[in-house]
Amino acid sequence: MQVRRLRSQLDRALTLLPRPLPASVEAIEVVLVDRATMAHVHADFLGDATETDVITFPYGEILVCPAVAQDAALVQEMAVHDEVLLYALHGVLHLCGYDDRSPDDAAEMVLAQDELLRQALAG
Repeated sequence: MQVRRLRSQLDRALTLLPRPLPASVEAIEVVLVDRATMAHVHADFLGDATETDVITFPYGEILVCPAVAQDAALVQEMAVHDEVLLYALHGVLHLCGYDDRSPDDAAEMVLAQDELLRQALAG
């Protein structure tokens, strides 16, 4: 994982957000975690003991599991780095108020994250 590249792309994306971050988010911290940690946090905070790709906390912490990203990248025929970036951007959009619980909200979020990913990768 090229952490400097990921940080640079995230920094760029933060200047291109379609909605502003709330004032309560003073900083964003993206933490890369392993499968076991992700499953543990998922169970503790969301009541689901399975691993997941990304978990966003409203104060600005975003957990991303690169191992899950690697699995998805193979299916999507995408670079693992780009999939990790996509998950981080998904988390940032949650901080901006996007939700993906309903089909309509999820569709809106996918459009926003895909455009943000395209712009972040272009920079």
